[in-house]
Amino acid sequence: MKTTFKKGSLILEEGGRGHEAYIISSGRVRVFRVKNGAKVPLAVLGANQIFGEMGMLDDRPRSASVEALEDTEAVVVGPDEFASLSSSDPELFMFILKTIFERLRSANQKIMELSVSLPEEQYVEGKVFLSGLTPEASAALGGRELEVRAFPFKVGRGTENSGNDAFTHNDLYLPDKEPFAVSRNHFSVECRGSAFFVVDRGSHAGTLVNGSRIGGGSGKRERELFPGENTVEAGPEGSRFKFRLTLK
Repeated sequence: MKTTFKKGSLILEEGGRGHEAYIISSGRVRVFRVKNGAKVPLAVLGANQIFGEMGMLDDRPRSASVEALEDTEAVVVGPDEFASLSSSDPELFMFILKTIFERLRSANQKIMELSVSLPEEQYVEGKVFLSGLTPEASAALGGRELEVRAFPFKVGRGTENSGNDAFTHNDLYLPDKEPFAVSRNHFSVECRGSAFFVVDRGSHAGTLVNGSRIGGGSGKRERELFPGENTVEAGPEGSRFKFRLTLK
């Protein structure tokens, strides 16, 4: 689907929500962030360039704002459209993939630079078990207690196209229904050093860990787990998907 933006119009706003990517057909846009009330320019993009692509990967707020520097026409691509491009338009599909991979490579390089001076971590030998505390959570686990053996262990909402959806990668898919409380990429269980954490992956509704919220605009992204039993709810309090995480 094509759309047009008038010169000076704000296309994306930092902190806003959205899952669409935009491929510029004509015109130019400026990518910027606001610091101390001033616009800090990050990039100027033109024809055949893409912005907003990371919005298709997760449910986190937009990381920057985008405004039209002149009248601009763009093709809008959402997660569902992207999945179908592999067969309908392989060239466009690969173009978007390359853009995303380049963004990830850049992020990984920054992480490596930051981690060079960090001491080597020693991982714990403890075991982690996941079980359901609600009928829906138990059903998602097949009615059994699951030993989590690899980290990060990723949990998110299943979709009709989960198997072919390049933007969801979960070890456990939750069959949520509208109105959705669970995001496609919701939370993960991670092991760092001698501790285990639940990390919100940018979900819209947030995650409750032992009654305390992370994600969902809370300003906190992770919470450490206690030895013994912990509770994790994907979504708001009273979510249909409430789990017990037991550290032994």
